[in-house]
Amino acid sequence: MATQNVLVTGPFGEAGQALRTHLIGSEEYEFTLLDRNDHPDYETHVADISDYDAIRPAFEDQDAVIHLAAQSDAGAELDEVIQPNIVGTVNVLEAAEDAGVEKVIYASSQRVMGLYEEDNAPELYEKDHDLLLDHETLPKPDGFYGATKVFGENMGRVYARREGAPSQFFSIRISSVRAEAYDHPYGDAERGVHRGTDDAVDGDDAWDPSQTGSWERGSEEYEEMVDRLKASWTSQRDFAHLIECCLENETVTYDTFYAVSDNAARWFDTEHAKDVLGYEPQDDGSEWDQPPNVNETPQS
Repeated sequence: MATQNVLVTGPFGEAGQALRTHLIGSEEYEFTLLDRNDHPDYETHVADISDYDAIRPAFEDQDAVIHLAAQSDAGAELDEVIQPNIVGTVNVLEAAEDAGVEKVIYASSQRVMGLYEEDNAPELYEKDHDLLLDHETLPKPDGFYGATKVFGENMGRVYARREGAPSQFFSIRISSVRAEAYDHPYGDAERGVHRGTDDAVDGDDAWDPSQTGSWERGSEEYEEMVDRLKASWTSQRDFAHLIECCLENETVTYDTFYAVSDNAARWFDTEHAKDVLGYEPQDDGSEWDQPPNVNETPQS
């Protein structure tokens, strides 16, 4: 199979780090990175997705676009999400259509279904709960961020059904992908232990800015964070694998999939992605009983 040319927007967050670690560099793909900031270690098309004219040249001669760029703070106010998440997503779809990019892989979010968690936590984090949300379950976003992701999914459906490109749109509802230093089910809890100390990992390990607070290892807050992430974790390698499944798929016109590892307590469906895309997650948060290298500082 010929090498695919793939544009990635917003490749320097946590989901982007997963792709940079596990996909970028593969001989099967030629990646172009688009970000609003320059990154000297990578060849980057510097532009803000809210500026159509600035991003349009990056779409030329691309086979696919992985659209990760967004204001990803789950607690963001409306005025903070309009430009990046509404205008930016429309610009990406318009540029893909104009340039003839056939495939769009859209980073949606578990926050599209956020009220289900809000209404059922913390019991939802236990293995014996009976809630399983699939691609046909009614979205219930828990804030403006989640609502913009519902908008993006629906806009993708509109564009995929129109004449011309894009002819494929994959809506990927991403659960909890974490930076490499915290890519395990204890990641959020350990981040809280390190936050505000000399052990905190900064820079490339940016994470969901809506997650705040600090606590001691073994505290009630710590254990609840562990329980949640054991259920909602998406390992970096599972996420990158799901994206690769989308890149290789030639049959989907429009569909929705959950990016989540095969966690025993997960409340998001993986069978649809397995059946349609051949997704084969390798990780299960319930198999962990302690954080890795608990006596060591995580390395960035």
